[in-house]
Amino acid sequence: MSSVHFTGRCERCQHDVMNATARKTRPPRADSEARVPVRDRYHHGDLPAALKRAALVLISRHGVQGFSLREAAVAVGVSPSAAYRHFADKSALLGAIAADGFVEMGRRFDEAMQSVRGVSARAARARFIAQGQAYVAFALEQPDRFGVMFGPNHTGSSKPSGLADAGAAGPYAALSRVLDELMESGAIDRRRREGAELLAWSAIHGLATLLVSGAISHAAQDMPGMVKRIGDDCLGALAKSRQ
Repeated sequence: MSSVHFTGRCERCQHDVMNATARKTRPPRADSEARVPVRDRYHHGDLPAALKRAALVLISRHGVQGFSLREAAVAVGVSPSAAYRHFADKSALLGAIAADGFVEMGRRFDEAMQSVRGVSARAARARFIAQGQAYVAFALEQPDRFGVMFGPNHTGSSKPSGLADAGAAGPYAALSRVLDELMESGAIDRRRREGAELLAWSAIHGLATLLVSGAISHAAQDMPGMVKRIGDDCLGALAKSRQ
């Protein structure tokens, strides 16, 4: 990598970004401290974003447990104290990465729903399946972020952690909306609506996790059919009234 000068000053913490060329005389870095691809120059206020990008690269190399906030700071060429002014600790950095992921997943859910036209039970079912396709595609495209979102750093909630914080822009809210639509259209039983998010989320998350981990093999052309089968089975269960 060519020498890069980081000369910006962060408005939030007012730290000087270290000059990358000043470290030429230092001993070679260990692999865990290797510089990761980032933009050549930081502008005011974007150091947190750079740290999150660096963390994801380090996670891809060493796993969630194999990197530190200090290493992320070194990777982007700032002092560790500068990073700690934005994130209190590693857990806070991981939480920010997860929150970004939930917002992105929610956006994909909404796009998937908007891709299906019409107002009918059939259209509602198609939108539900489209959300499942978007979920699995996200997991396969961004496995490291997906792992952070649902990893041990985020536990103890009745719904996947981070979803509540994402609010109306998050995937949980988008799933709730399509389930409401399915109920109103008669595609699922009104008496089965309460808590239906748990069934739907558990089913599609299980498939995504198995695919990401490699526990089950798949070809790209097989994935839509697998998601549709899971979705159809969920809808079938929700269409039946309780005895």
